Amino acid sequence: MGLLDDYSRGVGSPRPKWRHQRVMDFLHHYSFEELKEQGLFMITEATVTDNWDDLAPDLVIFDERYHPLTIIEITTHKEIKKIINKCYELIERFPLSEYFVYDYENEVLYMYDIESDQWLSSEEYELYSKYLNNPLRTYLENTP
Repeated sequence: MGLLDDYSRGVGSPRPKWRHQRVMDFLHHYSFEELKEQGLFMITEATVTDNWDDLAPDLVIFDERYHPLTIIEITTHKEIKKIINKCYELIERFPLSEYFVYDYENEVLYMYDIESDQWLSSEEYELYSKYLNNPLRTYLENTP
């Protein structure tokens, strides 16, 4: 199940729209080789642990032992605050992981900065994952 949705029981939000899925596809595709070279991999909609009832972000970069290194959520502008608030459950459990939330309707990326305990915006900063060479937005661009 996702951070907010349990699609199997018909509660919560409807299934993500095609654009949401395309953003996930682009990020997964364009980061694949860089991650592979480091012995890392990205999985879509996988739980953060081997408990299959655990939270399942849209994208997670894992190491070879399945420790979540980066957690990425793709969402609508309407859901952005709910998703960011839900991320705090994961931040508490995995404080060393990176956290990104992408509002695909407004094309704004947010990154959690643990040192300042705040969310930085791509409107003000170039936001990088320590596991990728380019700003994370470059892996999300040109998604229809």
